[in-house]
Amino acid sequence: MTDPRDARLAAALRALGDRLDVPPAPEVRAAVLARVTARPRRRPVVPRWATVAAALVLAFAAAVTQSPAVRATVTDLLRFAGIELRGEPGPTVRGQGLLPGERSVELAEARRLTAFPIGVPAALGRPDDVRVTGDPARVVSLLYQAGPGRPAAAAGPVAVRLDEFDGQLGPVFEKFLGMSGGRQVSVGGGPAIWIDRPHGLMYVDRAGEWRTETARLAAQSLIWQRDAVTYRLEGAFTVEDALKIAATVS
Repeated sequence: MTDPRDARLAAALRALGDRLDVPPAPEVRAAVLARVTARPRRRPVVPRWATVAAALVLAFAAAVTQSPAVRATVTDLLRFAGIELRGEPGPTVRGQGLLPGERSVELAEARRLTAFPIGVPAALGRPDDVRVTGDPARVVSLLYQAGPGRPAAAAGPVAVRLDEFDGQLGPVFEKFLGMSGGRQVSVGGGPAIWIDRPHGLMYVDRAGEWRTETARLAAQSLIWQRDAVTYRLEGAFTVEDALKIAATVS
C-alpha cells in the first residue's frame, strides 16, 4: 500500500511547484553553437534522470536564494528539530487538543520519567503546571498562567507553554502554517524558527500518524534545539520577548 505521507509529500511538491517564481531562461544559443562546432571529446555517459534531477535541484536552489516569495514557501517541506512545518491548511481545531496520555505531575517526577534533561526558563520562574505525555514520557510541557513578565492568556488560564522532547526521535509535532512562513532567528548561537501568527498544531504518534483529536490552534511559537532536546515556546509575545525567555532556559 502507498504510504499516505508519500502522497502528502507529492501534493506539497506540486503545490510548491505552482508557486515557484522561476526566472526566464538565459540566452544560450551562441554557447551551444560554439560547443557543436568544437572538436568532439569523449564524455562519460550520465543517466538522463540524474541530469534532470541535478538541474531541478540547482533551479530550486537558485529560486530560493533569489526570490523572497519562494523563500517563504520553503516551510512546505521543512522538518526542523523533530517538528514538520507544512505550508497547507491543517485539520479542524478540536478544542484544547490534549496530547494522548497527557497528565500532570510534579517537576521532579517529570525529570524522573524522561530520558532527556528538562530545562526551565528562569525568566518565567517555576511552572504552574507540568505535564508529561506517554510512558515513558515522550513530551514534557511546562505551563504558565498570566502574570508579571508573561503575556496575557488568549483562551483559558494558560498564557505560555513550553514543550520539550527529544528532537532526534522523528517528528513529534506537525505545524500547518497555511500561506504564512517561518522566520529564521538564533537562540544561543544556534538556528531557531519563529512563527509569528496562530497556526494549526497536531501531535504525531510513535507510528508516525497524525492524531487528529490533538489538533488545536497554537499561538506564536519559537522553536530551537540544544543538544538533542527540542524546545517549542508558545505564547502571545513578540519575537524579542520569546528570544529573551529562550535564552534563560537551563
